[in-house]
Amino acid sequence: MATIIFDIDDTLYDQLIPFKQAFYQTIREVSLAEINSLYRFNREKSDALFEQSESGLLPKIEMQVMRIQHACQQANIPISREKALAFQKAYEEEQKKIELYPEMRELLTKLTQNDHTLGVMTNGAAAHQQKKIDQLGLAKWIDQDHVFISGQMGRMKPDIAAFKFVESSLTIKNKKPIFIGDSFQNDIVGGKRAGWTVIWLNTRKNNMKKGSIEPDETIQHPVELISLFEEQGYF
Repeated sequence: MATIIFDIDDTLYDQLIPFKQAFYQTIREVSLAEINSLYRFNREKSDALFEQSESGLLPKIEMQVMRIQHACQQANIPISREKALAFQKAYEEEQKKIELYPEMRELLTKLTQNDHTLGVMTNGAAAHQQKKIDQLGLAKWIDQDHVFISGQMGRMKPDIAAFKFVESSLTIKNKKPIFIGDSFQNDIVGGKRAGWTVIWLNTRKNNMKKGSIEPDETIQHPVELISLFEEQGYF
């Protein structure tokens, strides 16, 4: 049986949905292309500031304000600090409504029925990410002791130590885990350097840098995961 680990944000659910709803509520409605660009800029700034925020050098609220302000600046949309704070508050409320991709629900069920070991590994504050895990109802398929959050581990992706911590916690001895994630740097590069099999769920159709580490598989929609695992005999 295989050990299959999932990222959470933009892997098990679509993180653009709460972002879009919060943006429309507090700032303004924009086109689909624009909201996708704003979301990408927000994620890029968040990733750039994450380590400072996680270490305590940058207050979390400041990171949250800076990332949406950066996104709006890139799109030439005026945004005050007050508006940024209002957006963040709305965003947190919308995150309480997140739902699994239907295909992920089907995949988790099929993998569980075939006795594969499932887990999640995600970067973020422990309490914040645990709320998402609870909202998504992941306890139906994944044991709590198979949940790995950087804020609890004291290690974060793409650090190899985070992946090795998961390996040792799950007492994996032979076949390396399969890791599924959306972030090329955090999930794919980190996972490959740790020696894992990695699947890049590239729903945003991001470009891979030439000469960089390559994922074992690249897919653009969760439905492709079901076909991939079925073809490879996992169920």
